[in-house]
Amino acid sequence: MRNLLVLITVFLSFAVCSQNLQQKGAKKISLEVSDVKWLYLQFPAKINYVDMGTDEIVAQKLDEAENILRIKSEIPVFDNTTLTAITKDGRIYTFDLNYDQNPRTIAIDVKNVSDSIKPEHFLSESTIELSSMRTSHLSYNSDETVIDVAVGVDSIIAEKISDFNNVVIAKRVGEFDVFNTTSLHVVTKDSKNNVKIYPHIISANDNPELVNLVIGNNEEKASFSVASMNEVEMEEYGKAVVEKGAVLNNIGITENKMLFSLIGLFIKDDVLMFHLYLQNDSKIDYEIDFIRSYIQNKKKTKKQTYQDDEKIPIYVYRSKEGDLVEGDSGYSAVFFFKRFTVPDKHQFYFEIFEKNGGRHLKFTASNKEILNAKKITK
Repeated sequence: MRNLLVLITVFLSFAVCSQNLQQKGAKKISLEVSDVKWLYLQFPAKINYVDMGTDEIVAQKLDEAENILRIKSEIPVFDNTTLTAITKDGRIYTFDLNYDQNPRTIAIDVKNVSDSIKPEHFLSESTIELSSMRTSHLSYNSDETVIDVAVGVDSIIAEKISDFNNVVIAKRVGEFDVFNTTSLHVVTKDSKNNVKIYPHIISANDNPELVNLVIGNNEEKASFSVASMNEVEMEEYGKAVVEKGAVLNNIGITENKMLFSLIGLFIKDDVLMFHLYLQNDSKIDYEIDFIRSYIQNKKKTKKQTYQDDEKIPIYVYRSKEGDLVEGDSGYSAVFFFKRFTVPDKHQFYFEIFEKNGGRHLKFTASNKEILNAKKITK
């Protein structure tokens, strides 16, 4: 009889424990997943294990940030399924995945999530308009290095510029189909290995108001460590180059009573200096919107429209403050680049755009001219 009572007690205890386990196991966190937007989840510890209920969902851990998981549907609309993640601290996360083309959020900090995702768990998003005609430059905090860039669809390209730690270029290379927006995620890491996710909602606009955006702090500064000059030295060399004046002729374009030209080209160690000059011979002021520089195939076809190799200066010295070139006046700028040459059958372009105007000018500099840059020894 005593043994029977012990067996009954053990059985009842096991049944209660099993019931508790079942109740905990049934508790899932609901997530909305799209096929045109990545969803980033930031966990408080390294992710050791991930399992999806279907191969219609892709879930990827980041190589350089092992506490971040990105999720996306491979198909438009999927049946509800589950995802389980186990982190290094022993916590088990079970998610109930539901399809939504435009989910409430595209980035979540799950550290304090218990039974549901709430707005306070959302990571702050920003909206960016991308053009198929202009390349946008996204500059993040100068003390951070970009370690991951991901876009939601193939009609957007985005990548970190190789010579810079904190600058990403982005552009549309096709039309949006059945949706209005997609996603761009940029992940950075600072010197203390702190990781930060920057989620962006991308919409289409061929004439966006902003093409150069500073994300994070208000310091508009590219972080680079590949050039031998520091900013103070480039400021001094820029001033000296402008004071030297024109040393080159016949490299530029004259149009609409405007002259846009290259009047000096110098090299110091691993830094190229291009002295650009803009002369306004009209009575109408010219306000500079931006100056673009890139390498392009001489025999560009329609399929190559978006294959320009953007060259981003590491520093720009201007002869005067502001971007207004008054009528019957001139303007000088010295663009500093990490040393480069131009491949065969390609040309290097400078292109200037007028703000709220149509006086856009463009000229080329050949590889031969770059190779003839005057050497500065001091």
